[in-house]
Order: sequence, then structure tokens, then C-alpha cells
Amino acid sequence: MYDDPDRNRDRYTPDERTVYLGPWEVVGSEQRRVLWPCSYQNELLEHYLPSDIPSEIHPHTLHSRHRQYHDPSDMERYLTFPEPHRIRYTTDEGVCIHDQYIPVRYEFTTVEGSLQFQGDLRRRDMINYFDVDVAWTNVHGRTDSFGKVKGIGAIQRLKMWRDRYTTFHSISILANKTDGQYREYDVHIFEGELRGRDDRAKQVRLNVRGRRGSAATDENPQRRPSFAQRLRPRVRSAGHAGQANPEPPSPSQTSVDIRYLSLQFSNYRRFLEAWLYAHSSDREFQGVPFPPNHFELPSSQASELSSPEPYRSLDTVPEPDDQDGSG
Repeated sequence: MYDDPDRNRDRYTPDERTVYLGPWEVVGSEQRRVLWPCSYQNELLEHYLPSDIPSEIHPHTLHSRHRQYHDPSDMERYLTFPEPHRIRYTTDEGVCIHDQYIPVRYEFTTVEGSLQFQGDLRRRDMINYFDVDVAWTNVHGRTDSFGKVKGIGAIQRLKMWRDRYTTFHSISILANKTDGQYREYDVHIFEGELRGRDDRAKQVRLNVRGRRGSAATDENPQRRPSFAQRLRPRVRSAGHAGQANPEPPSPSQTSVDIRYLSLQFSNYRRFLEAWLYAHSSDREFQGVPFPPNHFELPSSQASELSSPEPYRSLDTVPEPDDQDGSG
């Protein structure tokens, strides 16, 4: 499916249909779906999401190795999903001409449009991506018994997200070498210091905080985010006022069954910089939660507001010369 009515499709199969889409809208809470007004004859396409929990939706993007002669960011224009989704297509007269579970593919005309769409689906803004050659844990090693590279996933794109409600960061990657499901981990569950770091091999090991071979934790309790702390909004904006209800924690947020996550990158330095920023940002915020309907204006906008009438200053007017007042 395309978000540009002027694009032409080069080739397609008999089971495929190309639909040119207009601006989207994500609606519903118990039955979340994306409404797409179509470019022809006022038809409507409804993309039903498989889960009502936004964080369980995972738009998939390929590793840049699949298009080696293109800019890596261009891969974000092409989105798929790990499982078939329900698509309902109706005419301007309300007649349903399609209602089935099918593999869904989106092609966006811009990377920015795709990032906004992914953020609206997950209620988490995608702030960065990293091409990963292989990802492994203490549960699933880097190689199998025959020495073949395996891990939990290989040749995948790892994405870094920022929750729109809590502003906490997380990372997600498809475990295509195990169960084919997405793994998502909150950044704050890992130690900030990258001890298992190999610059030459472009590898980094993220150690889970407090996991030294047991479930016991030895971290500072004042720095350990509780469940209530995770659900607090840090900065609310008018644009997200309708999303005040936090979603339940995902499985990756409630329990961690690994001691570390190791990653081998195609672009290593970018991840180091992004990781340092995300981890320090999540760790340092320990303030009082804002009320649910609290709003803050950015300082640049606040400074432009006019002062109340009783306190408004007057412009300076030069006093006339004495001789100007004489007859």
C-alpha cells in the first residue's frame, strides 16, 4: 500500500492489490485500527491492529544489507508486519469489497512519514535505528554447537524508542533465529556502563542490572524504577492530551529472563552515542510525577506570551523641549 497517489507500481502478483492512501488516523482503544481514506472515489481502508496494547505492535524494517546501494535510512520507507493483519476495504457507498487477514506492506514516500506512522501505532517515537549483524544472550549463544552463527536474531534492524507518555526509552529487535517474535527491553534495566565492549569487532554487551547469575538485585533502591514510576508522565503536551491512560506493561517490562544482551553492529559508533544519551536520560529523571491533566509550554513559546494588562509596560516616549510648549 502506498501513501502517494502519483506513484506507479512496477510489478505485482495476482494476489496483490495496490492501494493509494491519504492521511491516516489511528482510532479506538479496545479495537484499535488505522483509518486510511483512499485517493480514488472516497473509498476507505481500515487496518485492524492485532493487539489493543500499542507496544505489542511492531512495524518491521529490513537491514540495510538488503539494499546495499541505497541510504540505510531509506529502508524505513518500507514497512511490513510479522503476522497477517485484518484489512477491510469499503466503497464510498459503504459496500465492503474486501475483509480478510492478509500480509500487509506499506511503502511511504518519505522516511519522516514512516517514522510518524510507526510512532502513532506504538505510541512510542522511534528516535534511532541500528543495523545489527547478530544479537545473542546468555540463554541463546552467538553460535550453535556446530559453530554456526545463530543467536536470537541475525541481519536485523534494532530500533530505539521513546514512550510518548513516560518518555522512557526501549530497544526492540526481531528474534528471527528463535521464535520469530520481537524482543523489546527497557533501556533502564541495563547497566549504563558498557563493560563488554569490543571496538574492533563492533560488539557491545548490555548487562542487566542486578543480574549476576541470580535474580537478586544489588542496585540502589532509589534508582530502581518501580512500576508506579514507569507510568508517570514527565512532560505532557497538548498534542497527546487524549492519551492520558497508560498501557499495561509489556512482558519485557515485567520480567527479564536474561543476564545480558550482546549486539554486533554494522555501525557501532552511532549506537554508543545514542545509548549513553538514552540511559542517562532515563536514570537521571527522579522528579515528582505531573498530574494527569498537566500541561507545559516550551520556554520559547512561553516567552512570546504577552503580559497581563495591569503589568504591561508602556513604550518610552521622549519628553518635549520646554520651548516647544511656549506660545
